Amino acid sequence: MDKNLDAFLAVARSKTLTEASEMIGLTQPSVTKRIANLEHSMGAALFERHRRGMTLTAAGQVFFERAKRIEAEYRASVEEVETIGSAGMSVLRVGAGPVFHLNCVAGLFKHLKTKFPDLRLELSTDVKLPTSELLNEGIIDVYMGVITPDHLDDTIHVKYITQVEHGIVLRADDPHATESKIDPATLHDYNWVIFAIDPETERSIQEYSVPGGLDLPIIDVRTTSFSTGLQLVQRGNFVMSAPLQLASVIEAAGLTIRPFAQGVPKREAGIHVRKSALGYGVIEALLEFFDGFNFGYHARDNHQ
Repeated sequence: MDKNLDAFLAVARSKTLTEASEMIGLTQPSVTKRIANLEHSMGAALFERHRRGMTLTAAGQVFFERAKRIEAEYRASVEEVETIGSAGMSVLRVGAGPVFHLNCVAGLFKHLKTKFPDLRLELSTDVKLPTSELLNEGIIDVYMGVITPDHLDDTIHVKYITQVEHGIVLRADDPHATESKIDPATLHDYNWVIFAIDPETERSIQEYSVPGGLDLPIIDVRTTSFSTGLQLVQRGNFVMSAPLQLASVIEAAGLTIRPFAQGVPKREAGIHVRKSALGYGVIEALLEFFDGFNFGYHARDNHQ
């Protein structure tokens, strides 16, 4: 890809010359020169310079949107060409939601390393709001979990694997643990923990827990650490919202999980990958790994 464009994208994303230089492995003067070259050829200032960094001008913002598309097209074309004469990627960057990274990433990575011994694997479990952009910008190559349709575009291939539905985690010796389903309104004496960013489940907890729909805060602790959430439930007067598919992990911690009596919205979860990367052997092997995969606790079982 054009070197000036590469420098522009690095500065636009990092907002500082220092971080941009580290990102693309150049000195700051080299990055500055490339930005100047680009601004000269465009005939417009693309950045406003401040003591603490650089921000996009109106012209820069317009160019940034176009530049991201150029970058995505360039990456897609490289991947499509490489699949013709290459066995696959040397590094696979995987983003995974909790249902996937706690249930099956270890088995998946073992499977991929067996087939591709030289493959290097990177896992990110803190992808907070997954979108097509994360895939198209090459931040990750695969996302395993939930991406809502409004955050997908036609460059992404999706293989749906399961439906995710949240339940309530509590101590195994809690009196409510004997119930097959739990009404959150009966848990008014407990402190609520919610794991990860999940506005949809949080709205359901609020709706079911607060009589008359009063706008009172319900969530006492928000955390991106699943293990911290489990420890809180183990040691205090806490209950936590978590996917029902994590039942085996939760039970291994000496806790239990029960569905909401009212149910909560189910969401399709699966494997998301750039269509341009589908020809890679490692991507094909990853998708095949999930053929017939069973998470053990299916949302439909809750209503039998």
